[in-house]
Amino acid sequence: MDTQTPQPPYTQPQQQWTPPAPRPQRPFYRPSNGRMLGGVCAAVADYFGWDRTVVRLLTAVSVVLPGPQVLAYVIAWALIPSEERYWERQAASTQWAPPQQPPEA
Repeated sequence: MDTQTPQPPYTQPQQQWTPPAPRPQRPFYRPSNGRMLGGVCAAVADYFGWDRTVVRLLTAVSVVLPGPQVLAYVIAWALIPSEERYWERQAASTQWAPPQQPPEA
């Protein structure tokens, strides 16, 4: 009779889980260049890195389907800031101040 102790199953060493580093936030605004109507499709395409023409075509096709697509477009037009407004808010939120001169002795 062979009496061997059972071997535990192979386990890999446990590694500490670390959360991924946060990605820099992309700006989300309606660009001033390349707008067709309100710039909503261009804003969505630029934010997600998609082709603007594809987003515009999908939006045009979705309008013929039943649903509140036109209303959603108008609401997005009102809520997504224009490029100029976005950068004005960014500048105001950083509270830029000129560098101070060292005191003269």
